[in-house]
Amino acid sequence: MIKIGEHKIFVGTKEEYQIAKQQGMKIVCALNRVKGYVTHQSVVGWQGRGCNPSSPYYLFKKEDDAIYLNMIDGDNPKYVNDEMINPALDFIHQHIKNGSEVFIYCSLGESRSPSIALMYLLENKLIERNESTIQLFKKDFYPNYQPKMGNLLYIKNRWGI
Repeated sequence: MIKIGEHKIFVGTKEEYQIAKQQGMKIVCALNRVKGYVTHQSVVGWQGRGCNPSSPYYLFKKEDDAIYLNMIDGDNPKYVNDEMINPALDFIHQHIKNGSEVFIYCSLGESRSPSIALMYLLENKLIERNESTIQLFKKDFYPNYQPKMGNLLYIKNRWGI
């Protein structure tokens, strides 16, 4: 679990979920499915390879202390969209504003969860927006950042970096 600068944001892996819960952190799950862990699939209850697009929880399910994203980590940015990301960023912002710490996790803590942390920094103007933003984030906040192309393209397109 890595703290993002001086912010109340922590990024990590599925194995660190229980630690974050025990510490009273609010949770952003950026993991759509993996057997044996808390994921979008385990919370929403869908079976097979994907959630039914007609489900009211297709993109995310929000609870008081957590939001579970149906976030696929691929090379196509179509799997990352404003309708999923905006509620996650709002969730993070609201809980930080209320004094809580927020834990964002995915499977390996390399692509989805640090991408959401970066998106939060960009959305709230807490990091420079330019062609060096990704390198700056890796250097100053999260050295293990290895975004898949879908996340990277979404970030670059949305924030113009």
